Amino acid sequence: MTVADLSRSEMDRPDLPARGVLGASAPRKEDHRLLRGDGAFTDDVQPARAAQMAVARCPYPHARIVSIDTSRAERLPGVLHILTGADIRETTGPLTVLRPVPGAPELPYRALADGVATHEGQPVVSVVATSRHIAEDALDLLDIEYEPLPHVVDTMEALGPGAPVLQPAVLDSNLLAAQTDRRGDPEARLREADVVVGARFRINRVTALPMEPRAVVAQWRPGARMLTVHASTQVPHLVRKQLAETLGLDESEIRTVAGDVGGGFGLKLGVFPEDVLACVHAMALRLPVKWVEDRGEHFRGSTHARESVHDYTIGADAEGRIVAMMDRYVTDLGGWNSPFGSAQLSSVVFNGPYKVHDGLVERRVALTNKTPIGAYRGYGQPEVNFAYERLMDMLARELGADPVELRARNMVTQAELPWENPAGAVYDSGDYERCLRMAAEAVGWSRHRDAPRTLREDGRIVGIGFSSFVERTGYASSRFLARRGSRFGAHESVTLRANRSGGVDAYTGVSSMGQSSETAFAQVISHVTGIAYDAVRVHGGDTAASPLNTGAFASRTMIAASGALKAAGEEFAAKTRRIAAYALGCAPEEVRIEGREARADGRTVPLAEVFTRALTGQGIPPEEEPGLECTAHFEPMDAAYSFGTAAAVVSVDPVTGEFDVERFVLAHDGGTLVNPAVVEGQIRGALAQGFGAALGEELRYDPGTGQLVNGSMMDYFVPTAADVPPVELLHTEVPSPVTPFGVRGVGEAGTIPPAAAVANAVCDALSAWGVELFTLPITPESIWRAMRAATGQEAP
Repeated sequence: MTVADLSRSEMDRPDLPARGVLGASAPRKEDHRLLRGDGAFTDDVQPARAAQMAVARCPYPHARIVSIDTSRAERLPGVLHILTGADIRETTGPLTVLRPVPGAPELPYRALADGVATHEGQPVVSVVATSRHIAEDALDLLDIEYEPLPHVVDTMEALGPGAPVLQPAVLDSNLLAAQTDRRGDPEARLREADVVVGARFRINRVTALPMEPRAVVAQWRPGARMLTVHASTQVPHLVRKQLAETLGLDESEIRTVAGDVGGGFGLKLGVFPEDVLACVHAMALRLPVKWVEDRGEHFRGSTHARESVHDYTIGADAEGRIVAMMDRYVTDLGGWNSPFGSAQLSSVVFNGPYKVHDGLVERRVALTNKTPIGAYRGYGQPEVNFAYERLMDMLARELGADPVELRARNMVTQAELPWENPAGAVYDSGDYERCLRMAAEAVGWSRHRDAPRTLREDGRIVGIGFSSFVERTGYASSRFLARRGSRFGAHESVTLRANRSGGVDAYTGVSSMGQSSETAFAQVISHVTGIAYDAVRVHGGDTAASPLNTGAFASRTMIAASGALKAAGEEFAAKTRRIAAYALGCAPEEVRIEGREARADGRTVPLAEVFTRALTGQGIPPEEEPGLECTAHFEPMDAAYSFGTAAAVVSVDPVTGEFDVERFVLAHDGGTLVNPAVVEGQIRGALAQGFGAALGEELRYDPGTGQLVNGSMMDYFVPTAADVPPVELLHTEVPSPVTPFGVRGVGEAGTIPPAAAVANAVCDALSAWGVELFTLPITPESIWRAMRAATGQEAP
């Protein structure tokens, strides 16, 4: 029997209990359409008479635009409209920023470079034609004269003397802003410490590389004054807000639709220049305008991530108790401030799961002539975890201590939670040491610990490394965000609406981008109301249909949405029981909602009948108003902190530096698991991205030319399924006291520990030579060079 032979009831009605589906591995609702190839992505939107857009981009890292002559391109048959920086300056405002860098001045930036371009790939001219081929041919006919300007692409050099200032009208250096969080006197504690370890850690620049690139389709109806924008975005409501600000329209004149989104990972947060350009073209032409990013554009036009340099120091007493932790780091912003800008969570959880009373974290944001940095899965937490977890192993070696016991000795204990770290983050609950012990036991650490690090028959040495972490998920509140200048809220909203078939339609602004929100939302609704899981349909990503919301990022969706779903579900169920009680002739408290029926005393009434009564207003209690629709908003007042420990078993060839990750165990706590299968899928996907950034991915710029030298799929290593090492997942479930149902975020956890765990395993294997790794990615070459440095041999 083929899939096509299955009846609708066989496909759509999983064998689940009517109630209590929270915690069950319900089959994903999204899979029906996606596995059949029936997904509706932005490129699937094909309006009649749609025109196609192509963008000319600056080929230099820093250049003055001397002149632009579009006359030859305008004469090409099929070319419909051309925009330059001057046109954009006259018709639009600057692109707005959703998360400004605290304390930083505004950096004016528009959809097309106007006067000066600050990075290779920055849009300079936009062309719309009857086909993408003609539009790209027109780009070759543009006459653009550039005057190359001095550039800087090294993060630390950008802050040094003599570096060209990239925003001289706003800044007198390339330091955009600096923020410091401290508690106690860490400098004094370091002077008093028995042991101090420290190093400079360099984190590589990477890109999210989602399966579906950025895409936009804009359509303007002048008579209705309605701009409809289909976009591959994680935040349709925030895109609507930004477009209104930049285009000078009322938000009511814009509808943003995000159908299926082929991966986001933080990349698709907010408006990009191409989104604005497509809208301006569409409004001028009164035709639909479409643009879909190609991979070359992705490497140079989509935001990058991660790049930072951490100078981290840890001091401890002779027993290995940490007395101070300090991280002074520089994060690379690129040529301008993208909607979310550089990562901030390196500061929030800089000390990880370790208890420290005297601590300091200083963040400096540097401008360079590179593609702007934006949000990416983990948003600063993988970067700082690599630094402090490498130092924990270095501290253990310095003290001659067991690295597992050293970690356990310094972890915040279950009895001490909630606990506030030096950056002001309040860890809510958990059992950090339990995850550490589980991971250590799973990889046989007690047997390995005292065993000699000797060559196996294959010429390799085995090492084991650990990485423990605490991850902030969600936001503490809208007031918390406001204090940091963020221009969005922490709340989530949902509308539940009954239909005459006896089902519930749930409307949310959250896009479906692989995080299984449709599945999880339906499970919570079913759990709260008692209505069958298969009777719940979730509709997401359309600003015209959903209540105002924030979007899907920061592992916040389930934390915030569960509260809104709970409130709306309880109100929905209460009214359903009142109408059912009227039909059954009993009291509402006697009614139970089970699956597709309401029951009382052995009598039943189908929900289809109850909902029809509500929607027609016929056969309902006289005091009830017609209709059955509930909207709720929920704002979490505190962030929830996930946690865990990873253990990597690595075999290393000490001659060549070649290595394999033979086992990788992650013991993780995400609070109450709404759907265990979905949680495992999210963690495995995040681990794949974590391994990519740890072991191979890196965007490299040539210092002399300022050019991106590996901006293609041939030159940028992204792991396939065959490259991901064997992964074993272990879970604990400590409910969070600050969220509905005790849930924590899980979508980003897997990106955090791979780099440090693998690096620590390599250094454990090569400990006889004193090898230490401080730079990502970890490659056979970097290990070979570290071996030569440790043995006093000069590497070529």
